[in-house]
Amino acid sequence: MTGYADYMLLLRPDDRICAEISSYKKFAAGLIGDYPSMGSTAHISVSKYTRKKPYIMRPAIETLQPKLKGMPAVTLQINNFKFFVHKNNTYTIYAAIEATYQSDNWFAALGKQLHISKSQLTPHITIARSINENCFYKLWPHFKYITFRQRFMINSLTVLERETLNSQSKWSIFHEFMFEHKTAASFA
Repeated sequence: MTGYADYMLLLRPDDRICAEISSYKKFAAGLIGDYPSMGSTAHISVSKYTRKKPYIMRPAIETLQPKLKGMPAVTLQINNFKFFVHKNNTYTIYAAIEATYQSDNWFAALGKQLHISKSQLTPHITIARSINENCFYKLWPHFKYITFRQRFMINSLTVLERETLNSQSKWSIFHEFMFEHKTAASFA
């Protein structure tokens, strides 16, 4: 890869959760039409690094292996839907990850390993990102009353990479860090 690259660190739920999130995205598209985030695969964003030199970032990312290997896998709980309001009068509807003692400690430990402050990380799975006010008011009355409670395990952190200045560039997996397969309860 030449020039600059963007990197995204994320947590991917299992195929069952990805399929359910995809069906909610299709439901939303049926109500408001196509929207920018409707094609993205379900994930929990951890961090994004834009316009970085690959010869600097790639070795830095690879040094995370020993730190992340010591992290346990964690079971998370989706607890219905919520939304963010952004400064530019747009909204994001998401599947909320329930905050528990276990999940809070796990995300705090992950943040410490990655040098990310807790305030920078709100664990969630996006359904419709940065939609305008009209679209939000069409969607939210439907999502507000849907009961969506699912448990799933996170056992790895995925690093995606794409060329920054190439408008046709797609995200591809650069690295996947597997967590130990013990429960996070033993980590707390």
